[in-house]
Amino acid sequence: MGQKQTIAIIIPVHNESGVIGEALKHFVSLGADEMIVVDGKSLDGTYEIVKRKFPDLMCCQTAFPERSLQMNLGASKSRSDVLIFAHIDMKLPLNAIGMVREKVQQGFIGGGFKKSYNPSTWLLRAYIYLLNQLYLARMHCLVGTNAMFVTREIFEKMKGFSDVALLEDMIFSECLNKEGGIAIIDHPVIVSSRKYFKKGVIKQILRNVRIVLGYKFLHESPVKLREIYQG
Repeated sequence: MGQKQTIAIIIPVHNESGVIGEALKHFVSLGADEMIVVDGKSLDGTYEIVKRKFPDLMCCQTAFPERSLQMNLGASKSRSDVLIFAHIDMKLPLNAIGMVREKVQQGFIGGGFKKSYNPSTWLLRAYIYLLNQLYLARMHCLVGTNAMFVTREIFEKMKGFSDVALLEDMIFSECLNKEGGIAIIDHPVIVSSRKYFKKGVIKQILRNVRIVLGYKFLHESPVKLREIYQG
């Protein structure tokens, strides 16, 4: 792949009016060839803020909030060679586009970034160390907060994200690993830990573990797991 690959950042959002302005300034600064925001029918004016403050960005809506639907729509609107799927409450390294482009030029079909939480605690640092070194680096298990990326060719071959209630990222990661080499970028994305402090750090970690065990070993449905996750 000698030709320079074009890269798009696709961000699904829902009711993020309080953070989306500053967050999008960061994503715009990264210099991607395309940036696409897909709103899941927010009720707090998120869509209107994007359209008003960032008129040059592509911003579209789905009829209801579902991350897989939003990401698939964003991918269908993009014309880029490589797709990065990000969350609005994360910050990518300033040279993220170059790092992703380099990995694709090396022959990787996709991958993701290691991550860190901000603000953090000793417990979150221990938790993220295990996720980065074991779950990600050794097992190549990617989730949405790893800022997953994939070539358009492979994304279309896989027919995008599965239309499921939860764990679309984990299902996508499993399928991606079967298609070719997966790159893990050591320079981490910084992910907001707001949900951990809102719900309780220990409680949220245990809930995450319960979801993974339920999916991987108990083979529970995404619908049931979403109920547990939101409970």
